Amino acid sequence: SASPAPPSLFPLYSSCGTETSQDPVALGCLAMDFLPDSITFSWSDNKNPITSGIEDFPSVLNAGTYTATSQLSLPASKAQGVFYCSAAHPNGNKNITLIPYSPCSLDPSMTIRPPARDQFLEPYKNSTIICRIKNLSSQTVTLKWLKDGEEVSSGINTVGPVSSSPNCYTLSSELTILEKDWEADRVYSCKVESTNFSEMVNTSKSFECGGHCSPILINALVIPPTFADIYIRKSAILTCRVINMQSTEGLNVTWRREEDDKELKPSLGEPKVQSNGRFSVDATASVCADEWERGDSYTCKVVHPDLIFPIEKTLTKQPVTNSHAPSIYIFPPPSEQLALREAATVTCLVKGFNPPDLFIKWLSNGEELNASKYINTEPIQESSQPPLYFAYSTLNINEQEWNAGNTYTCLVGHEKLPLQVTQRTVDKSTGKPTLVNVSLVLSDTANTCY
Repeated sequence: SASPAPPSLFPLYSSCGTETSQDPVALGCLAMDFLPDSITFSWSDNKNPITSGIEDFPSVLNAGTYTATSQLSLPASKAQGVFYCSAAHPNGNKNITLIPYSPCSLDPSMTIRPPARDQFLEPYKNSTIICRIKNLSSQTVTLKWLKDGEEVSSGINTVGPVSSSPNCYTLSSELTILEKDWEADRVYSCKVESTNFSEMVNTSKSFECGGHCSPILINALVIPPTFADIYIRKSAILTCRVINMQSTEGLNVTWRREEDDKELKPSLGEPKVQSNGRFSVDATASVCADEWERGDSYTCKVVHPDLIFPIEKTLTKQPVTNSHAPSIYIFPPPSEQLALREAATVTCLVKGFNPPDLFIKWLSNGEELNASKYINTEPIQESSQPPLYFAYSTLNINEQEWNAGNTYTCLVGHEKLPLQVTQRTVDKSTGKPTLVNVSLVLSDTANTCY
């Protein structure tokens, strides 16, 4: 007695939240309440007909209308994406969409990381751009690299897609590039296409610096000798630091004394990588401490293939006004620390000195300790009128060494001290520091100028 009617279609899944590792994957198409008993099922994948893996079950009469089912079985590796079930009936055709897995609940995101400048090293001078796509809802994905709009086919390493969370996938790809191409401002693009996601991101040197890239120029910095070098070695070490070089090939550095135009023989250090990926080299020359102290001038000359003209910088000892000798205070380990019976820290405070250049060393029972045993701070300005500085050093020993009665001496060197060095000593038995003015040679490397 029922009237003729087209079917109503409903999707059927094997289970809710099925993992992608299940094999095979079964999809069902349920047709209900149709009359007459005449129905034909068909399946497609992205509008492409599917002809295998299909099983149609006989229709069943229920309260005057019919119900029928069709099932599609396919390997898990091919179960990504969207599928369509169609039912043809004399009273009307119907279609439904089936997605084997619930899509990723997170929004897709795509990032590109420019090359790390410190990777542009000899001998290959290359680095990598990294493209990463997160929260893809399908493992069916195409990734391409482009250089100035042209597809790149080599130097690519792609990993994934790999599962990162339920029904979400991550894809990572690296492209190796040459420094000369990056410096030439080539535009690199990462292009991705997947189900419900299509994106392309770009990077280039000018893009990464907002289009306001200033040229990085080679320069030279002249660094005066330290007081420690002058006092301990009886010589002054002059340093000419050449910075911002793309390559050290063809670099030539010379030192000369202005008073007699005498050329000095410099020593070139190993190239070092700067934070901007370029190289620096130190060229040092040793001169007599007396010559440096009396105000002789020394000029560093830098020649490099990337320089149109040589760079020349002159170095002379600068006079110091408002100079002042330091005060030195030594402090035994605090009782609270000794109570823990683990470590002991002896502290040396040096304050009220100018110029800021000085050295601090430690001795135990009269023997010089390795610098790894203590930590010195850089001089810190404590007043501007007059300019005065302070610094401190901490010597770390164990509690047993302190209780054994060893003596610990803080040795301070500064050009305004009466004998240029002063020491203070402390031990457990006295608990009180003592002050001694000394004139010591701390190294056998001292030399004499002729």
